[in-house]
Amino acid sequence: MIVRKWWVFFAVIVSSVLFSEPMITELAPQMVYEYVLEGKALPGVLPMPSGERENRVSLEISPFFYFGNFQGKTKTGWFVLSDPPWENFYLYENTSSFLNVSFEGFVGEISFYTEIPFTNNYSDFYLDLHSNVPPLWKELSSADSTFPYTAYGVYDGENFYVAVGRSKIRWGSSEFPVVISDVSPYFSHFTFSTKAQVQYTFHLISINPVLTTEEWEKQSTFRPVNADPLSPYTEKVKTLVAHRLDFHPFENFRFSAGELTMIGGKYPDLFSASPFAIWHNNYNEGYTNSMAVLDFSYVPLKGWEIHGEFALDDLVGTTENESKPTAYAFNVGARKVFSAGSLKGVLGVEYALATKFVYNTFLPYLKFNNRFVYLTNFPSSRTIVDYPVGFAFGPDARIFNASLELFGKDLNLGVDAFYLVKGPNTLQSEYPKEEEGETKKVPGLSIRGSVKNFLFSLELFEGSASVGLGMKWKF
Repeated sequence: MIVRKWWVFFAVIVSSVLFSEPMITELAPQMVYEYVLEGKALPGVLPMPSGERENRVSLEISPFFYFGNFQGKTKTGWFVLSDPPWENFYLYENTSSFLNVSFEGFVGEISFYTEIPFTNNYSDFYLDLHSNVPPLWKELSSADSTFPYTAYGVYDGENFYVAVGRSKIRWGSSEFPVVISDVSPYFSHFTFSTKAQVQYTFHLISINPVLTTEEWEKQSTFRPVNADPLSPYTEKVKTLVAHRLDFHPFENFRFSAGELTMIGGKYPDLFSASPFAIWHNNYNEGYTNSMAVLDFSYVPLKGWEIHGEFALDDLVGTTENESKPTAYAFNVGARKVFSAGSLKGVLGVEYALATKFVYNTFLPYLKFNNRFVYLTNFPSSRTIVDYPVGFAFGPDARIFNASLELFGKDLNLGVDAFYLVKGPNTLQSEYPKEEEGETKKVPGLSIRGSVKNFLFSLELFEGSASVGLGMKWKF
């Protein structure tokens, strides 16, 4: 069943508000509320500096358990490619750690931040316990050992900032970004961004280059139709490079243009990864895959915001062959912020679509995926999980979502009603083949939140229900 446990629990959003980090890495409802209420367009790039500089150690304890018809999908083994994370609706990724220790410090304009989590491992979470509590009574090494997920340093200057390390990255102002989304636990990256009416941003992102036996066979033997005669490229390296310009002609309007390129099987150089070149025009066939980007955020009236995003992967012209079919993704949405007594809220609607072949291509190293290898000692496994760089559900998918976020001093409540249509094509589909299989149409409703230290979630879809309960303490 493709729809299992989505929208369940965003305690990370709560913690990011209560414990500010040097970098803002998520588009939290509180942040959306403040921007839109003040008539400001939402930022086009995260992470960005928060302005916070402190020397401290923080501790968070958040045991959480799920009950109901839980059918998590994953695989165990030695470097086994698991089911896509959207099959489980990112439940593991959106559940806070059982215990998390964070370290923060600064020297002048330079800050650093690291989180050390202690939580259940990826496989046991889905296959057995369905909780973030590691089953130490079964095996002392049962806890997740893949951390840290967040660890970075940042220079926050007057005119620009630089961030190096591991953190989330997202482009655009939407709930479901289609270019760079924050569904991955982290990206390992170098980021440079200016602070000006015309903002320039550059990312250099390293992606785990491990391949399965079948993938390596294709990467090392297959030469795409338009590739240069020296293909295939077989160096074990995969790099995502991206740059964009954000224009702010008015405080309430931002529009952006950018480009990102996946480089695989070859170490990046200034020909393929120049911070200022238009990469598509290099035509580095065989070791690059480029995508063009447009997005905007507009606050036409106080309290209202509209946004949209478009990503063009491939466009077949009238004089080109169709070995690489036209592929694109887009989203469009609107928000309304409001207050009711002591409560503040954000009401939003959004539609997002990704065509069948977007993000995909002939060679494994050139697909737009962020590969993770979860190191698991109980059960003994090296589980490979591919997170989409763009749209959360990968190619051949579309979703309509209506959301309501309420927050106050001791209350956080989120409600989502969605309708997902997911076709059979995935990032692992043979490119450019149209898969034969079921197109799944899934409506759903989710309620999640917290009241003081009490955490809860409730999901209703396809005639089934699941409940999540937990507690939270911060020190």
